[in-house]
Amino acid sequence: MRVLLATDGSDDARTAGAWLTQLPLPADRRLRVVCAVSIPSSALDIPPVRDFEASLRAEAKRAAEAARAELAPWFTDSDIQVLEGDAREAILRAAEEWRADLIVLGARGLGAVAGFLLGSVSLGVARHARCSVLVVKPGAGVIRRILIAIDGSEHAAAAAAFVAGLPLDPMMVVQLVGVVQSPPYPATTPAFATGIVRDAIAQIVKERTAVLEQSLAKAAAPFAGVAKKVERQVLVGHPLDALLGAAAKPDVGLVVVGARGLGALKRLVLGSVSEGILRHADRPVLIVKAPSS
Repeated sequence: MRVLLATDGSDDARTAGAWLTQLPLPADRRLRVVCAVSIPSSALDIPPVRDFEASLRAEAKRAAEAARAELAPWFTDSDIQVLEGDAREAILRAAEEWRADLIVLGARGLGAVAGFLLGSVSLGVARHARCSVLVVKPGAGVIRRILIAIDGSEHAAAAAAFVAGLPLDPMMVVQLVGVVQSPPYPATTPAFATGIVRDAIAQIVKERTAVLEQSLAKAAAPFAGVAKKVERQVLVGHPLDALLGAAAKPDVGLVVVGARGLGALKRLVLGSVSEGILRHADRPVLIVKAPSS
């Protein structure tokens, strides 16, 4: 597996690098650490300008090498690359050229807006990368439980299969969670029909739950013989709110989602629920992208 770690030397980037050692990765893992530097355009080709540009490149190289040196013992081989230009575009281009399987980066840093949970570069890379993306949030803890969102889509199935293909610790719990959204109760329902409408809504929820339970069972199949404990859970509520609530449990160390879900518009690179989890979950989020994503 080719893992591309993007760093800018910030605390968030260092957190992402340090947390990466917890992620169960295949034995043949390779690492490339990239650091993007923006060189201001100048019409002056004079020593002070050249020295300034050289210092920016040197600082980027130091940041990349520091991250590589810390992680080298966990990878079969590792190297660094200093990129130039817009950070988001440079990271995406580097991942394409190197054929990365996974991009890892911190939630902030890399040009993030101050006070925002997710930086603009992190969000942009997650949206547009063709490979899977792991965004590590501040304060990320130990992985005791991996929560995988399942909605019956092929993207959710790919997310589950990706995790099942990792060398999971036998003590880790894999939690497959699906959410059934109840139809809204019509405000204009006449009093005499209240019971009928409520019974109809309950029946719809029951039918949707049965369908989703089948999807959870299929998603659990790849974990046979891989994970000792696989839990399946169907929640009722708003998909994003319910998943964020489940992800907030203390022992959840990683949240995994597919790139798009059943309700995603085709023009969107990320589905609305996947992006909502990426934006608002306070745990590391892995967005799995199938080759066709």
